Amino acid sequence: MTDGTEGGEVPSIPNTEFMLTREQEQRMACEVIGVKAVEFLRFPDGHLTNNEETRKAVVRLMRLYRPRVVFTHDPSQHIFAPDPNEKPNDTAYLNHPDHRATGNIVLDAIFPAVGNPRAYRDLLMEGLQPYRVHELYLFFTAQPNTYIDVSETIDLKVKGLQCHVTQFGPNAEDIATRMREYAAREAKAAKEKLGLDMQYAEVFRRIKLHVPPEPQEEAPTEM
Repeated sequence: MTDGTEGGEVPSIPNTEFMLTREQEQRMACEVIGVKAVEFLRFPDGHLTNNEETRKAVVRLMRLYRPRVVFTHDPSQHIFAPDPNEKPNDTAYLNHPDHRATGNIVLDAIFPAVGNPRAYRDLLMEGLQPYRVHELYLFFTAQPNTYIDVSETIDLKVKGLQCHVTQFGPNAEDIATRMREYAAREAKAAKEKLGLDMQYAEVFRRIKLHVPPEPQEEAPTEM
């Protein structure tokens, strides 16, 4: 969504140089995990807002790629905070405003604009027809209902994350340890809540938006 230019600790690096570096890191990560296409919208990092320009950009991509499932941030999740009385040494995490804005932009693009032929009618002239997304998966959510077993793919995810040196630094083992600890905690929660047996898991709030009708079988023709 954004150009990533505020996602670093060295203010002297020129914005364009930093943006291109982060985009190259993203391409490398996509190559590691097998993503075939990546789009950079380059909205100003740290200042993303839900407006006509950002929503239309997302609508355009959804109509172009026509995804059955969309993954995005849960925009309702603002504060991740343990009870300081129970865990006095743990600190809270405030969800980045760009993450929350992204979630709102994506949700508002999905409904009603992506499937509405009267929304952004100039996109019709580009051949981008309306489309209905089937399912939505929200991550970083406080209302999980779906646990995905990532035991066989977590090493691949770690390798992808390690491509983002400007964001996570050169300490590859640190990000690997944190990712496995997080996924192990989610697997434990899946076991306790749903009886699912996994080594590592990722958690989402799954929302069904559209169930296509079953194809009707043609009646046999009488001879």
